[in-house]
Amino acid sequence: MTGYLWRGLVRHLRQSRTLLGLTVLGVALGVASVVAIQTLNQGSLHAFDGSVRAISGQADLTVTGVLPFLDEQLLLPVLGDADVDGAWPLIRANVAVSGHPDLNLDVVGFDIFAPVRYPLQDAAAAQDDPNAKDDPNRRLGEALAVPGWVAVTPELATSEGWAVGDSVMVSSGSRAVRLVIGALVDFRRFEPLAPRRLAVMDIAQAQELFGRPGKIQQVDIVLRKGADPAAVAARLQERLGAGVRVQTPEQRRQDASGLLAAFRLNLTALSLISVFVGVFLVLTTVQASLVRRRREFGVLRSLGATRAQVLWLVLGESAALGVLGTALGIPLGWLAARHNLQTVSATLTSIYVTEGIDKLVLPPTVIALGAAVGLLGALGGTLLPAWDLARRDPLRLLSPLVLHEGAGRGAGRLALLAAALAAAGTLWFAAWGHSLRMGGFVYGFVMMLALPPLVPLVVRTICAGARPSRFGLALSLRNLLARLQTTSFAVAALAVTVSMMFGITILVGSFRETLVTWLDVTIRADIYISSESWQRTGNDAFLEDDVLATLRDWPGVVSLEEQRRLRVGTVGGRPVWLNGLRMTDRPLPGVPQADMAGRLPLLAGTPQAAVAGLRAGGVLIGEPLSRKDGLTVGDTLRLAGPRGAVALPICGVTYDYTSEGGTAFVSMDVLGERFDAAPPNNAAVFLAPGSDVEGTVDALQRTFADRPLVIRSNRTLRGEVLAIFDQTFAVTRTLQGMALLIAALGVSVTLLIQAHERAGELALLRALGATRRQVFGLFLGEGAAMGALGLLLGLFGGLGLAALLILVINRTWFGWTIRPAWPGQELAVQALVVMAVAALAAMYPASRARLAQPGQLTRDDL
Repeated sequence: MTGYLWRGLVRHLRQSRTLLGLTVLGVALGVASVVAIQTLNQGSLHAFDGSVRAISGQADLTVTGVLPFLDEQLLLPVLGDADVDGAWPLIRANVAVSGHPDLNLDVVGFDIFAPVRYPLQDAAAAQDDPNAKDDPNRRLGEALAVPGWVAVTPELATSEGWAVGDSVMVSSGSRAVRLVIGALVDFRRFEPLAPRRLAVMDIAQAQELFGRPGKIQQVDIVLRKGADPAAVAARLQERLGAGVRVQTPEQRRQDASGLLAAFRLNLTALSLISVFVGVFLVLTTVQASLVRRRREFGVLRSLGATRAQVLWLVLGESAALGVLGTALGIPLGWLAARHNLQTVSATLTSIYVTEGIDKLVLPPTVIALGAAVGLLGALGGTLLPAWDLARRDPLRLLSPLVLHEGAGRGAGRLALLAAALAAAGTLWFAAWGHSLRMGGFVYGFVMMLALPPLVPLVVRTICAGARPSRFGLALSLRNLLARLQTTSFAVAALAVTVSMMFGITILVGSFRETLVTWLDVTIRADIYISSESWQRTGNDAFLEDDVLATLRDWPGVVSLEEQRRLRVGTVGGRPVWLNGLRMTDRPLPGVPQADMAGRLPLLAGTPQAAVAGLRAGGVLIGEPLSRKDGLTVGDTLRLAGPRGAVALPICGVTYDYTSEGGTAFVSMDVLGERFDAAPPNNAAVFLAPGSDVEGTVDALQRTFADRPLVIRSNRTLRGEVLAIFDQTFAVTRTLQGMALLIAALGVSVTLLIQAHERAGELALLRALGATRRQVFGLFLGEGAAMGALGLLLGLFGGLGLAALLILVINRTWFGWTIRPAWPGQELAVQALVVMAVAALAAMYPASRARLAQPGQLTRDDL
């Protein structure tokens, strides 16, 4: 049987190269979508992990603060523990490189005499410096003596054209610093995933240059041999107090994984849509193959082959298709991941973490997952038709009847199955699923499963009304009805794809409209000032006092709002962005002051009470934090402060779309008293009515020309926010395109099958006077009809999916209120694209069908 399998597969490949090639491509695209997303998902974790390992790879434990900075005196009690063999402090500054708007350096200040594996001594040898080879400590002396001395990676130096001895201007907040390239350090010798933007310098220089005297950000600890890390961590945690966290490297990785969980899960769910669509493509191809080869299998059964042998024979051929699709899909997925690398990396650094993705790897686990998806997808699309064929007796297989002649009669039963599946899923979700975090995804998957069984009834109902009297669309519709057993799968694949496309488009369009409304309320200032490093650093990009003083005294300024953004932890450990606000008014005759109460879009509470509560020491929390922790007005928010838990009364709940993890707002005074906050990160300027905003922006830019500041008007900032929003969803367009391409292949494969099976019919039409153009148009009309039917079903499926995404999944995973909107223009464009793709997919089969000749008629065709 194995030999027959091999010979049958080779013969099948020779006879149906185009058909099988398209099927393999469909499987490959499904595999590619999963491999691309999982590679990017793994890359996001590896970026964080690689940074941690490059900096703290030798550490058994790491001490960090609940706030960004710790007092350097913390090192003494750590070293005093009996099980601590060594400990060294670190400080990190994510700085912007002047003249390179997209380049940041992750500068790590460390004790150069600590037992850390930064190969500063080896750097000189790599540069063929004979003096350094004779004196390995020379580089260490330069690191202390040369102001701004820094070691960077060879990869970064090569890409930027830097050499040892060059100077580079960088900025942290409003402070500009000159760094000198003192050495090249190849961190990837020790950690292959280390970021190329990593740089190291002496900790004392880093503290002085970046304005953090006496402050550190973490302490790395090496334990004595045989010490229990968990026991030491618990002991140090108790000794150091509530203001710090003592963690193992694995715990830090789990924290990063938790931050990215929702982002990764959504991309994974979307990638699986392509696999689901690909199953229909395999199903269509296998079904056509079995119909064409039914007599062959009938002969095998007559010669003694068992049902099980026939079943395994068909499954073996499909497994071979899966192997070919996997072999093509894995490299395609790798290329797709590379293509989307910058987009996903920018999304991560804008919203989630500071570590962007510098390097992608293809882990064995992702390769194994891609192989499993390809094989299981191919076998899943084969199982039902293979079982249907294997269970038939030889007489039925040898008869001239079509194998799936009952498809039309079974349309009603399939529709009942779809209704039962949808009802069961709805009842489950209403009773239990809504309380489960994954419930929305499960319910959505069930509803997607319920859509395909509905297709035969819809196609039969619509196409039965066509009354063809000549060549045209009506005849194309009747042909779809006559071959319902194959056309249903192509329409189902298109319907699922269109449902995904329309559902996501409605979600994104609704979210964008909601965001625009929110921006109208919250971004009221005329001018916004931040630093070049603000977008990436957030926590430690400060504005210096003289900058703020200049802004307060600027002519025409009515009010200045200062904001300090700080990542802290709740008592439960989940990170929250805490924002300190301070409004400084400057009374001008006849000019009204900025009204903070009018800029608070509240979900719960009143604006006046919220402002009064903030001034009295309360907190205003964002909607995601309210939903995820079950908090509302009158409750208490408990945050982890530097001296223990901080309890703040909640005076309002505001709509907020800046962070899915949670955001809270307090007065700057509370932030300074309870959280030891540093200076503000950014400022907003309110000008007197009638002021020239753009002219003021130009004047401020000239005044601060020597400062690394970004000064934007209201209009410019809004545009940048919406650009970041659009960038966040850019990768979904790739997934939508891949799914649509698979569905288009389904249309093409279906029509190719029909062109082969209807050879006699087409020859008869040609003998009766049909022109090649009419035959071409007939098949083109069938492709367009499948596209239109897929659009119709996909529209209803997309509406249901959008409702699920907006009202259930989004609120469960992100906590945002999104007001539904109808992005009519985008949907219309997508509908045209779907129709165009369906028509293009029909072009090749139509060109094959038009080549039919009257001489191809046989006795059976008459």
